[in-house]
Amino acid sequence: MINFSNENIINFFDSQQNLYEFKNDAKNIMIFGNINSDLSINISKNLNIDLTILFLQSSNLEEKTFNITFNVESYSSLNLKIANFANFNCNDNITVKLLSENSNVNIYSSTILNENLNKNSIVKVDHISRNTLSNIKLYEILKGHSKGFIRCISDIKNKSSNSEAHQELRLLVLDEHAKANSDPVLLIDENDIVASHANAIGMLDQDQMFYLLSRGLKKSVAEELIVNGFFEPIFIEIEDEQIVKQLKEMLKGML
Repeated sequence: MINFSNENIINFFDSQQNLYEFKNDAKNIMIFGNINSDLSINISKNLNIDLTILFLQSSNLEEKTFNITFNVESYSSLNLKIANFANFNCNDNITVKLLSENSNVNIYSSTILNENLNKNSIVKVDHISRNTLSNIKLYEILKGHSKGFIRCISDIKNKSSNSEAHQELRLLVLDEHAKANSDPVLLIDENDIVASHANAIGMLDQDQMFYLLSRGLKKSVAEELIVNGFFEPIFIEIEDEQIVKQLKEMLKGML
């Protein structure tokens, strides 16, 4: 099990805490997994926050819901990485409110599902002020008879001029019985903005698989290499090599 005593880890694995505040620049890991969580996270002005959220496996296999809201003040940046390794059905709802001008968020999320797991993810960014920026990349890998759903919402409010919102969703289906669905949403109530979205659901790239198999790799090893690539941007954010090793073992176990 991951060492919760690491000084960079904020542990909500079995905590009822519902408010957390960043008042200084920080690089942290937040861990969730044992109980439902409703959490508000406030980020004060002029901060750079690098945050990795891990949804980990639990002995309590009841369905869980995680509602996490970020309130980002002016001239602050949130670099958010999310990895979902949960071995239970779950709903993760992430909301980022860009409250004041020149606030921004970059979100990179990877989720893996296997067996009969059912995971629903909603990521929403509210552009409430001018000169705000969001860049969202959401990836999901499905095996077995699992079912996955992703909804990504970029909501550019009126008077949020000169704002940008970008989305990229990709769901990778490894088995024919797995079911994937996605819903990219752009809500725009302002003229002077830039917005884009991309959405793809599909099987493994056969040319990529052929290349790896032609190099003597077994199919399972080739799949593992490809899936690890989806999580690598998260792993490189974690400085503790032991934690990364444990996460890779967890990922391999789900494949």
